Amino acid sequence: MGGEVSTEGDVYSYGVLVLEMFTGRSPTDDMFKDGLNLHYFVKMALPKRLAQVVDPMLLPREVEELGVAIVVMMATEKDDSDNEIEVEEANNIEDSMHIDVDTQKCLLSILNIEILCSLESPKERMCMEEVIKELKLIKSAFVSLGMHRDRPSRAQVRGI
Repeated sequence: MGGEVSTEGDVYSYGVLVLEMFTGRSPTDDMFKDGLNLHYFVKMALPKRLAQVVDPMLLPREVEELGVAIVVMMATEKDDSDNEIEVEEANNIEDSMHIDVDTQKCLLSILNIEILCSLESPKERMCMEEVIKELKLIKSAFVSLGMHRDRPSRAQVRGI
């Protein structure tokens, strides 16, 4: 952001990196213009349009299959500074209701942390100690639900 190198800058980079991983979108995508960026794209979509911002590869297969028909429209929304920006809005048959509640909670929790990490003001960003604490809680809840049991193991993904 043009400031000094700091741990707050590292937190910002971390937040953007994880947003990239969970959305499958790059901050340099063509859709990000006129004040829209990856941070605002995710922030404006949550929680109602969760399935529209999360990379389909991370969603259960039945949600991927429901998201076949997508119509993209442009809408105008206001960002935190009250500036109007154009936002792509997808009208499709998928919505967060097709993602089970536990997966929704997990994804929303992670994305909300990354939104807090990628805030414009360094002083408003979450500190990494708090990020780690929150992510460990999410992981613990995720594992205790047994949600990982239907996912392939690392060995299966590698074809071993």
